[in-house]
Amino acid sequence: MTITRNPKRNPAIASEDHVQAFISGAGQAAVAAEPEQNKKPIMIRVDPGMIDRIDRAAKRLGISRSAFIVSSAAVRLESME
Repeated sequence: MTITRNPKRNPAIASEDHVQAFISGAGQAAVAAEPEQNKKPIMIRVDPGMIDRIDRAAKRLGISRSAFIVSSAAVRLESME
């Protein structure tokens, strides 16, 4: 009997978690319209209570905290124009 190495995993094959995350985000194309490389990270200070409210709202919508904040800012800016 020969001892062989374990086969290398193909990184192109996604895990079940990645597949489910991709499928659940299918209806959110409008939120993720901009490519990631065009975005700039920023630092903001937010009251902990406000963060909790943002997180709950984002979870209800099935989006990230960042996506919720960007989406909310876009709505607010649109209403000001």
